[in-house]
Amino acid sequence: MSRVSTVSGGRVLPLLSALLLSSTCCGFVFFSGDGRRMTSTDEVGVGTIAASSSTHLPILASSVRNHASSTGQHTKSTRTYNTKADEYYKQFNKLPTPLIMHDNLRKLLSQSTKTNDDYERTNKVLLIGDVHGCLDELKSLVAKASRTYNKGKQFASIVLVGDLCNKGPYSAEVVRYVREQPFWYSIRGNHDNAALEAALGDSDRLAKEKYAWVKQLSDDDVEWMAALPYTIRVPKDLISSDEDVLVVHAGLIPNVGMDSQAINTMLTVRNLTLVQNSEPNGNHTAAIDQYEYYNSIQTENAPIPVAKAWPGPELVIFGHDAKRGIQLEKHAIGLDSGCVYGNKLTGIVFPEKELVSVDAAEVYCPVGGKC
Repeated sequence: MSRVSTVSGGRVLPLLSALLLSSTCCGFVFFSGDGRRMTSTDEVGVGTIAASSSTHLPILASSVRNHASSTGQHTKSTRTYNTKADEYYKQFNKLPTPLIMHDNLRKLLSQSTKTNDDYERTNKVLLIGDVHGCLDELKSLVAKASRTYNKGKQFASIVLVGDLCNKGPYSAEVVRYVREQPFWYSIRGNHDNAALEAALGDSDRLAKEKYAWVKQLSDDDVEWMAALPYTIRVPKDLISSDEDVLVVHAGLIPNVGMDSQAINTMLTVRNLTLVQNSEPNGNHTAAIDQYEYYNSIQTENAPIPVAKAWPGPELVIFGHDAKRGIQLEKHAIGLDSGCVYGNKLTGIVFPEKELVSVDAAEVYCPVGGKC
């Protein structure tokens, strides 16, 4: 893949051809095994974005503002606190890890109970940045992407980069809405982790008003959140690309195998530090620099944005870094454009590799606010 660049309207240069996608979708495998408690790292600041739109379009047949009827905003929680996740948390006082840490979109699609006959879909895939409870904007973005790049039809699949919840106005509704959509998937973000802890009974989080919304979650919502993987791989042949796409919430450390990536890294990393500069040797395969998670206390080196350090071969799509906004690097694209802070919600359409965004309806959480 050549270096990503933008053209008029904030679009990214298109890829080649269309993707061929068949079979069915959906279905999360439940979780088990050892887990660890994670802490939430809040974003600070907002960034700018290349593509924008102030128009909020209705999504297909749904009304963007119809929260109560379409998402059960005012429905009573059906929590029994007897799910497998609840049982694990009660026994070990920590989050269970998902059975599938690193999932694959082809496998998820093949496991679906839905078929192409049930829903008129095209062969395109839409990836979406941090939603943070902004349900109106989520629906508007999908509607705009569908009308602009998908002839008004549904996408073959929609994948979200995590942080579905917290800070924004409709966190429980976003969780439920995403969970119920056919062919939609999400990975787990640091705010999803924190919310899940609160939903399972973490007293420190439940004491904070910002987690009061978790009482609206159902058992199905909690089980679904507990099963979310930390990455989803999109095979290159599904999107007519020269490289696989790896969807992760915050980022990955180069030269570390997927099974060895720390959960905290995938959920919270924004910067890396160079620990070994590997000079290419003309007689051997070019070496790759060695990086670690940046810690300002332990190093005097300047922080390196994770997107600039990632060498490929996969294209990493991530969120989490609203302060920097949209990031376009050779092998990494950051999609967090600070919707909850009053900026924009952004997605990217494959195989065209086009950015699409909508404006936030309002500032739901001021920068630096305790939302």
